[in-house]
Amino acid sequence: MSLPSPHQAEQPSGSALGLAESAQLFKACGDEIRLQVLRLLQQDTFGVLELSALLGIKQSAMSHHLKVLSTAGLVESQREGNTIFYRRPLLVPSDAGVEESVLGRVFDLVDELSISDEVRHNLIQIRTQRAEQSQAFFARHADDMQLLQERVAEYGLYAEPVLRLIDQLRDTDWQHAIEVGPGEGHFLVELAQRFEQVTAVDNSAAMLEKARQHCEQAAAAAIDFRHLDTAEAKASGLEADLIVMNMVLHHVASPQCVIEDCSAMLKPGGCLIVCDLNHHDQRWTRDACGDLWLGFEAAELRKWAEASGLEVGECLYIGVRNGFQVQVHEFRRPALAGTNRLSMQNHNSAPYTVVSSS
Repeated sequence: MSLPSPHQAEQPSGSALGLAESAQLFKACGDEIRLQVLRLLQQDTFGVLELSALLGIKQSAMSHHLKVLSTAGLVESQREGNTIFYRRPLLVPSDAGVEESVLGRVFDLVDELSISDEVRHNLIQIRTQRAEQSQAFFARHADDMQLLQERVAEYGLYAEPVLRLIDQLRDTDWQHAIEVGPGEGHFLVELAQRFEQVTAVDNSAAMLEKARQHCEQAAAAAIDFRHLDTAEAKASGLEADLIVMNMVLHHVASPQCVIEDCSAMLKPGGCLIVCDLNHHDQRWTRDACGDLWLGFEAAELRKWAEASGLEVGECLYIGVRNGFQVQVHEFRRPALAGTNRLSMQNHNSAPYTVVSSS
């Protein structure tokens, strides 16, 4: 084995960080609590109080750990209403530089760490509290939810573009569609005209009953109504060719986990359509509309989808109304090897399209 010459050894590596940056990174990773924080942030974002409760330490100590992680570039903050949430930075493989490449390797190692039973129990409690907060809001406002929603994004603003996208993507042998969080059921009626089998999945009994009543009045074809969250739906063995979520993610306790659940329910070659708000700063929606999250960055949704084994497809941006912009994403479960699906042959529209609203 030949050794590099002294001149060669002095050459800086194109994939190396500087000494100062490396010292910060290694210091941040050299603590058990901070490693647990990074592991917990794999699938979710949490506030200081939530992280303190998860790991059983004081808020002041958790704030210190988060400051160290932030200085090293391992976490970033995002304000949601009056609360600051922390998440791991979004790493985009297509334009990742040296720092992003190193952070990606660190996260890969961290994600191999196990989570203790106690922390898992605390995690379930926090997500349950978030879900109960959302469910309580929908139970109180089931009769006027459409009016509240239209203050943010009117149904007609996004329903037509989403339906056009579905009609463009729909394969001739697709039979089963699932809508997660169907609201008052208007979109279910449209799906029933396009698919032999339609299932409505919602963890709010009040909203599910509203959707059922609307579909009966519209004389829609038989629709299966399931009072489940997505984790329960996945566990029940539900599978579909298409799953749609219209303006749902900003109401759920853990958006990335919901995308992961939906990915698991998709048949090979099937599509997940996510229609939701771009990230915004209108905090009044938390109290007025029961929003848990103030929209999402497009890169955030794409990262969660890819981490769940989905391929990124079409993306629409639908106008701006009252300071809100709606984004629509198609994520596809890869088809089985050797399958030539019609919808893939018909991908003719531009991947990023802006649809103006009136």
